[in-house]
Amino acid sequence: MIAKTDIEKKVKSLFKDAEIDVKVDGKGVKLAIEGVGEELNTLFAKLGDLVSGIAKLTGAKDADVIVSIQGAAYGVEVEIY
Repeated sequence: MIAKTDIEKKVKSLFKDAEIDVKVDGKGVKLAIEGVGEELNTLFAKLGDLVSGIAKLTGAKDADVIVSIQGAAYGVEVEIY
């Protein structure tokens, strides 16, 4: 099982100025990331690596990713289950 603190460290290293909320429930992981000031292509590349890495560690098979525009930044919601 993956620890919440491990996920938080990884997400903070990828998205330094963003606000992060992580919830771990058994195999499932929920992430909320707000204030992401990345270029869109960079954001998707980082999200792809993050989601696939967490899915491998947890054994999860499915993921939902929602990206929204928040002014000049992006918000991201991820659920891996």
